[in-house]
Amino acid sequence: MSYVGKILVVIQVIMSVLFMAFAGAVFQMHQNWQSKHAATQKMLTDRDAELSAAQDELAKAKRDFAVEIERKSKEAVDYQAQAKGFETQLGVMNERNNLLEQQRDTQTGLAESKADEAEYRQREAEQQRIENKKVQSRLDAASAENRDLKDQLFGKTTEYDQLVTRYNEMLEKSAFLEKIVRAYKLPTDPREVDRLESPPPPVEGLVKDRKMNKANRVQFVDVTIGSDDGILVGHVLDVVRPMESDPTATEWLGQIRIVSIEPDSAVGEVVLAAKNGIIREGDSVTTKL
Repeated sequence: MSYVGKILVVIQVIMSVLFMAFAGAVFQMHQNWQSKHAATQKMLTDRDAELSAAQDELAKAKRDFAVEIERKSKEAVDYQAQAKGFETQLGVMNERNNLLEQQRDTQTGLAESKADEAEYRQREAEQQRIENKKVQSRLDAASAENRDLKDQLFGKTTEYDQLVTRYNEMLEKSAFLEKIVRAYKLPTDPREVDRLESPPPPVEGLVKDRKMNKANRVQFVDVTIGSDDGILVGHVLDVVRPMESDPTATEWLGQIRIVSIEPDSAVGEVVLAAKNGIIREGDSVTTKL
């Protein structure tokens, strides 16, 4: 074997060792990414479960709130009608009271004017006093009934005020729950929630633009798929790039969540990024992983 042949053999052995080391490093990196992907999938599953529980609780609270409001509203209408009826009765009783007082005053005046009349008028005067006592008894009964009606009206008014207070408290609670849902960037429309429970359709698109944050990291990306492709706000897509060494294989770069959507385009926020991957224009976005 010539000197040049020995040199080539040595170079071949060195290159073989280098390629073996590179293959081991690639295999280890692949295993690490698979572990991270499994952990991420578990985290997303837990978040979806929490979201579903929160949305179920919100939907139940809204249903209970609507039933309670409807019942309380009916009760309030009934109480208002009763209050109007009591007010009408109170007016009638006041008129009766005034009439009885007038009758009493008239009868008392007649009795006093007849007091000095002859003995044959005495019996008539005594009878008149008896009638006055009856009128006074009816007046006292009417006054007592009037007081009872006022007490009932006060009780119904107090109960109505309590119902209004409860209604306002439930409105504040509902607004607070919706505020929490919006703070987590979750939809509050039950129809949108039902649609998000279905998995996104299998689609693919491209990154056509990106926006960096203050830390010079990719925060938002514009993609070439939109609502016409079945994508909704809240859907999560993977970002991948074909590998230079093997065009049939792809490199996973991260995940985005759709935050704004148009018929043929959408904007996604980066929610998970590969450690050494940087999303660029022309990278692929897909729901097929």
